[in-house]
Amino acid sequence: MRTLPLLVALLLQGPIFGQASPSGSGVRLTLEEAQSLAATRAYNVRYASFDTQEAASSTREIIASGFPQVSGSVEYNRYIDIPTQVSSGDVFGFPDYLNSFLGGVAQATGVPLDAPPADPNAIQEFQFGASQTMTAGITATQLIFSPSYFVGIQAAKAYASGMEAAESKSIADARRAAGEGYAAALAAQENVAILMAAEALAEEALMQTQALVQEGLAESTDADQLELALSEMAQQRATAESMATVALDALKFTVGMPVETTVILADSFETLSSAFDGASVLGTPFDANRLPEIQSQTKNLELSELGIRNEKAAGMPSIGAFYTNQRNAQREAFDFFGAGSWYPIQLVGVQMNIPIWSSFGGKEKVLQAELTRDRASTALEQMTQAATLEYRAARSEYNASLEQRVQAQRGLDLAERILDRTRIRFQEGLASSFDLTQAQNQLVNAQANLAQATLRWFNAHLRLERSLNA
Repeated sequence: MRTLPLLVALLLQGPIFGQASPSGSGVRLTLEEAQSLAATRAYNVRYASFDTQEAASSTREIIASGFPQVSGSVEYNRYIDIPTQVSSGDVFGFPDYLNSFLGGVAQATGVPLDAPPADPNAIQEFQFGASQTMTAGITATQLIFSPSYFVGIQAAKAYASGMEAAESKSIADARRAAGEGYAAALAAQENVAILMAAEALAEEALMQTQALVQEGLAESTDADQLELALSEMAQQRATAESMATVALDALKFTVGMPVETTVILADSFETLSSAFDGASVLGTPFDANRLPEIQSQTKNLELSELGIRNEKAAGMPSIGAFYTNQRNAQREAFDFFGAGSWYPIQLVGVQMNIPIWSSFGGKEKVLQAELTRDRASTALEQMTQAATLEYRAARSEYNASLEQRVQAQRGLDLAERILDRTRIRFQEGLASSFDLTQAQNQLVNAQANLAQATLRWFNAHLRLERSLNA
């Protein structure tokens, strides 16, 4: 006797998500709702949103650096020892004309000057200022001309646009992942339904066989074989239900929902089959420039071009202006808020920085920036070709999945007719329990093949949509 094949292993390959009982209470989630939720709540999308906001903030910061910058300062000093200045002994001596005048007066009056002799090695010590000082003021600066500043603004804007494109890519990937997960969840739900239906058929066949055994029209071995097949089906159904529960938690995680949330899948294979418009995606022309990853890499190439301009601009002069207004107070005691004087210090100026010679370092930086540009250009070419290959592979897979689904439907129709004939022949005593079990297994296989083909078609549809960014 052949036993029921393990459909769980077939249907739960790839991304795994679960099912919710329609009779339970919880959040009803359609495919579109799951994709919309993933587009805003998926973890990768949230990280990309943070990057986009940070890039926009950096752009505003760079722009703000070119506007007037004003800062204030307050400084207090307490001198434990006032600095001492020294000078030669005659630094404060009288000038020659005064010395000559006083000498003449001394001679005319007969009164000597009685001045001490000059000592050329004498040192005078002086201490200036008070023991406590405080200075308060403001300083304003304004960038007047800087080529690097204007290039930096362009680079910041290009980077922000690149982050927006990266966020769009994260959203597209999240929508595809949610769609594949939802379709896989439906396949898991279908798997459980198939096993439950097969179990019901086996129970019915077992009851009929037991009745025939009691009437002496069938052997007890036939009933035992059917009972063994029923036991295997029950084990497989329990395993499928357990895995579906775990898979449902994975679906919640993928779309960014708390795992304790109760979710009910509102769509079915039938509703999705009617919602997926194959003619629409097959009729959409391929354009790699629509893809967010291509747009992001294009921005990277633009950034590398601006990097070359920035390195060249580093060799040009920059001009800035400044204004300072300060007040200084000196006290012997801490009494800066009294009636003492505050002495003003005020100045305004312009500063120009002119790079003159960098020992060919600037030339090498330009060369490195050009190599970065060439690398970005090559990456863009590679990504464009890869996107084209992905579209062709997705289109080919979609067409193949359509044909597989048609063949799986034909196989299911044939398996149903075989089971109907075998059941009639079994009731008439013309077929054994082995024949009946085999026909039931064929029907379950056909149902599983159709579910797997439908899942493959859904995933191929989502892949083709993603390759087109449709």
